[in-house]
Amino acid sequence: MSIVRKYMMRTLNSVCEEDRIEDVIKAMYKVEMSVLPVVDSENRFMGTIYSKNILKNIIPEQYGILESHRLLYEVNQAAENLEEIKDRKVEEYMSTNTAAVRELDKMDNIADIMLDNKESYLYVVNDDNKLRGYISRADLLYYLLEVGEKQI
Repeated sequence: MSIVRKYMMRTLNSVCEEDRIEDVIKAMYKVEMSVLPVVDSENRFMGTIYSKNILKNIIPEQYGILESHRLLYEVNQAAENLEEIKDRKVEEYMSTNTAAVRELDKMDNIADIMLDNKESYLYVVNDDNKLRGYISRADLLYYLLEVGEKQI
């Protein structure tokens, strides 16, 4: 039976609860990820910060249908709103109810967790709850491909 450690990615960027929103946005842009793990000073997993949590606070009609004549107004308004919150701390916008998995968890359980939580990434921690990496849906698919090949 395969474990998470075999398939997880060990390289990742994280942020701290005290980091500024502006720095988080820049980090997300740099690493091309819309979600980052939040850790404390000892690298213990605290939760996640999602770009959608920030967007919900700056775009008045985030998912509504915008009329073309209002689009420029909405973009300008969002930029102004972001200017107001960019110095706030991650802790104000982070999610703390994010599921993490352990390095030694069985891969068979990962699909259920990802689908139940509608997550593209699950963060991986050790027994001390210290962040070790992440596992993505692509990693899960690769695992399933290997399982299928062994059955042939």
